[in-house]
Amino acid sequence: MAPQIQADARWVSVDAATRKAYVLSGKDRECALLSWIARGEEREASEEFTAAAKALGISDAWESPEPPDFLAHYRRLNLDYPFLDYSVETSHEADRALMDGYAANGAPPPVTTPRPGPVTELPDAPLPSGPRTVPDVGLLASWLAAAGRITGRRQGRHGPIVLKTSPSGGARHPTDLGVVIGAGWPDRLRGSWWYDGDRHTLIRAEAGFPVTASLPPTGVAFVVSSHVERAMWRYRDVRAFRPVLIDAGHVLETLDLAVHATGWSTAWLSMPSFTGPDPVLGMLLATAQPDLVEGEFPPEPGSGPTVPDTEYRTNPLLSLVPRADGLYAQVHSERRGLARLTPEAVTALAYANPSTRGDRPSRPAEIREHSGASPAAVEELVSARALLPADEAMGLWARSRPWIESGWFPSLLVHAEAVAEARTVKHRATTSAAPAPPVPWSRLPAALASRRTHRAFSERPLGRESLDALLRMLATVRSEVRLSLLHSGHELETGTYRRTDGGWARVGPAPTPGEIQRAAIGQPWTAGISAVAWLIPRATEPGGVSWQSALVQCGRDAQRIALGLAADPSCGVFQSPALVEHLLEPLTGLGTAHDGAYLVGVGSARTAGPAGGAHGGDARGC
Repeated sequence: MAPQIQADARWVSVDAATRKAYVLSGKDRECALLSWIARGEEREASEEFTAAAKALGISDAWESPEPPDFLAHYRRLNLDYPFLDYSVETSHEADRALMDGYAANGAPPPVTTPRPGPVTELPDAPLPSGPRTVPDVGLLASWLAAAGRITGRRQGRHGPIVLKTSPSGGARHPTDLGVVIGAGWPDRLRGSWWYDGDRHTLIRAEAGFPVTASLPPTGVAFVVSSHVERAMWRYRDVRAFRPVLIDAGHVLETLDLAVHATGWSTAWLSMPSFTGPDPVLGMLLATAQPDLVEGEFPPEPGSGPTVPDTEYRTNPLLSLVPRADGLYAQVHSERRGLARLTPEAVTALAYANPSTRGDRPSRPAEIREHSGASPAAVEELVSARALLPADEAMGLWARSRPWIESGWFPSLLVHAEAVAEARTVKHRATTSAAPAPPVPWSRLPAALASRRTHRAFSERPLGRESLDALLRMLATVRSEVRLSLLHSGHELETGTYRRTDGGWARVGPAPTPGEIQRAAIGQPWTAGISAVAWLIPRATEPGGVSWQSALVQCGRDAQRIALGLAADPSCGVFQSPALVEHLLEPLTGLGTAHDGAYLVGVGSARTAGPAGGAHGGDARGC
């Protein structure tokens, strides 16, 4: 259940099993159903309320003694989310009509994020061909250009389609790079900046970043964030956050390789945060020599006793949890546990939601007057940070609005939980030199220039050398892998394999081309693929930080594979996170893939150049 702005009611119930949402009546007043649930063991027998709770999909939830796990709820909400079937011609027409409707209501966001602040021009500097430990503007410019510069553009149906060295779902390219430059660099570069990949400039980040790092003077911290509104314009469903994390992994791997190619050492710290409405995913820290580095968060605002003359508003980053003994508020931006709600407290939260008319005074006395909540109940809501001082709350509502309006609100809560979790642990690492590169360092610039997403394959089987190169790449990835080979002629015969410590173990037959296409939501670009690497995100620890890291890692691994094969003009790569989960198990031997997989299809290219678009194209897949 989630608070909304100016809806017909203040609460929406979301059933993850059926992916249905229901508006609950009770705007600016008591919501009778929630009040009944909040009474817990004292709730009177009511066939009407019992039937309503069952219809909303929440009656089973409150009987469970298990503590709430919103991430598990969210992952279930994503499981087998319905896509258009692109094997049906009318689906392409429906997709175009949908995009036309979006465009009629407003143009897509700019291809780079508009930011105020002083600008510093960067030179057109190629990536050095060997170690370069002297910190200067040319070195920095080459790193940023390799990872984030727009390399070309063409006009699409609804605006420009930009090309970059990394692929992106729907060519949305939401990933942004910030950079914090130490005192050992030239004076004009020191401090915090955003990189503009269109103009190839630095824009001063006057407000700084929500994450910082302890680095040697010549160290650099690259802040990886996502301007989600670029992705939201195209993809308006709960599942669209996962590809955003994968996209960030593409850019992160490219940046990491570019820095390593010049002899520097790096460490990635997964430190979720926010900059405005945009999620920050972490920092890539770079040092000229291996060094111990540490990431830090600025202090958070604390909660104190209510102040009589201060207005309070409902924290948007909360949901309601029905339990056997009553109703609880879960504040996803905090790690404080659940706050028990009385029926009057539920009404207090509804009353304190923002009003666009500005006609709802919400000082503690006024909240009590309009809700019937006791002073102790209001005090508890403030202590739990379910009610926040109005200025802080309205800032959160402004941050949340794009997520709410685009159907991404559950994804916002998942990221907020990851932010709260990340603040509870230390973030330390030692920067290190690169492992084996996907291509010799001297060939990395050429690989970046030639990498593209192919959408036309010949029926010719993949050559043995190309397949050997793919296997070498797969030996270095960190995600769980299944490999499907559709053609014979190699020491690994046709079939599906899982990676083991000693090589590859066959787990089943190879899928047919039709089965692969159906699993990839009917995308016709899978036709002719000879091999599929299925990259599976597997969180190594409970919680949102590890969950996000696993998806980012899938993106890193896919980019590594694509760059490793980019120099082979006979070989093409097609990537897509848009898959039907229940079809993955029979194809790969996986159990239920709650977080899907990332398809990296490899085949013989029909032409040496791009087919149907390069560097991302305009389809659902990358």
